[in-house]
Amino acid sequence: MKVYAISMDRNLVAIGFRRVVSCGKKAGFNIKSIYFLDNIWKASFAGSWWKQKTGEGFSVNYVKNDEAILRLANIISDADVIAISLMSVQRNIAKKLCMEVKKNNPNVKIIIGGYHPTLFPGDAISFSDVICQGEGERTFVEFLKRVENKETFYGLKNTWIRNNEEIIKNPRGSLMTPEEVETMPFMEYSLEEQYLFSYAHGILKPMEEKDVIHHVGTTYNTIWSVGCPFRCSFCSQPKFIELDKSYALYRGPSPSYIISEIKEALNNFPLDYIIFYDSNFLGRDFKTLAEFAEKFRKEIGLKFVLSGTNPVSIEEEKMKVLIDGGLVRIKMGFESGNDYSLKLFKRPASTKQIKKAAETLSKFKGKMVAPAFEMIVDNPFETNEHLYQTIDFLDKIPGPFTVSLFSLQFMPGTALTEQVDDFKVVEEHMDKEYMFSYKPTAINLLISIFAIFKPPHFLVKLLKKIVNGKEEKYFPCLKVFLYKSMLVRRAINQAKYGDFSTFPYWVMMIYHRYRRFTSFGI
Repeated sequence: MKVYAISMDRNLVAIGFRRVVSCGKKAGFNIKSIYFLDNIWKASFAGSWWKQKTGEGFSVNYVKNDEAILRLANIISDADVIAISLMSVQRNIAKKLCMEVKKNNPNVKIIIGGYHPTLFPGDAISFSDVICQGEGERTFVEFLKRVENKETFYGLKNTWIRNNEEIIKNPRGSLMTPEEVETMPFMEYSLEEQYLFSYAHGILKPMEEKDVIHHVGTTYNTIWSVGCPFRCSFCSQPKFIELDKSYALYRGPSPSYIISEIKEALNNFPLDYIIFYDSNFLGRDFKTLAEFAEKFRKEIGLKFVLSGTNPVSIEEEKMKVLIDGGLVRIKMGFESGNDYSLKLFKRPASTKQIKKAAETLSKFKGKMVAPAFEMIVDNPFETNEHLYQTIDFLDKIPGPFTVSLFSLQFMPGTALTEQVDDFKVVEEHMDKEYMFSYKPTAINLLISIFAIFKPPHFLVKLLKKIVNGKEEKYFPCLKVFLYKSMLVRRAINQAKYGDFSTFPYWVMMIYHRYRRFTSFGI
């Protein structure tokens, strides 16, 4: 049976996709993985901060190439099964691909998983045979077995199925327990049956080690646990909790399991950094974190980065053991520096709690890269008074730190989006970037100064007076200057601690070779 699995993420990280494919392969199925990239010759992840747009072109459309979709459809139409993982941002391309494949081969079975079919199953099932809602590891394996045995999909848990014009909603299945997660195979991270598709050129090619290095450098990106108890209004997590309350629980394997997974990746590719994308890495108990840190230090010996945690989980004791274990950088979502917006976003932390987290992190000055606090701007519900409160908040919390600004987007399937016509917003955001760009207004740029350095109080007061009355005026050239200055500041700070994980791949490789040579005493 010929199976193609396609990740529409437009990069090679694709953590959930790799886990599902790995389960299918463990079950004995021959699966060819295709990673859908805008341009295979332009790095999709490594050094991405250095290539972001710095003007006011937020929500810029991705490249479009209908001819490339036709080419890919012709290549994969000989399949028995096509499995696609996608978010709503990739829905238009995925729909066109599915329709073209069905024209070529009406008998192929198409299953779609990921955020879009979970949040908008009625739309996703309109251009597929089966959609999977939520966890897909066990569902995917059972689906493949049924196709192979020519069985129907009736009763296939966690799915909707389409039989001609009839839509059947199968029952929900239980989520995996931590004990069951422990039995899952490690994430698929090899070159076997791996392919890259270049949307810009319509080219499909086998993945090589140099491609992996070009796109992700010497980083290994993973998630130790899934689940999040918080219900932030700009996030889709509340929708998952509606499906099953267990999505609110942290569910993950033991420290030994994740350490073994990393060891396997080290055997396949040159690595220097492990990046964790857990929703709240520090939400675990101290004992578990301490065990992980000790094992990571002794058995891995690299640096690791936390790309997600919550301010309410920051504790001095936890931070100490993690830094001793190899933590070099942490970023987390403050989202705002005023309580009005924090309540609007339904964040679990108040400004008082966030300030406490910042004070705790400041105690580790000189031991790790300055933490990055992510903040949302361009919020139509905020007033300039709220933004000045955020500026005053940043002025009061201790450094060092940097900030990352993101323009508020009404993401499909979120509580904020439900205040308007939900699917209308979905369609407006198809094929558009969600992050990184923000309007170059004077008040946004004043906030962005904190990404470069923490200005003294007298300077903050002076800048507020200068900006007063001109808050909404655009200064695109100044934004470019401030953005580039932020990059220089971060580059210097990260290089000081040997953290090149956000640099272009060739910089990471230079550091990798240097590290290897010095480890041998050369």
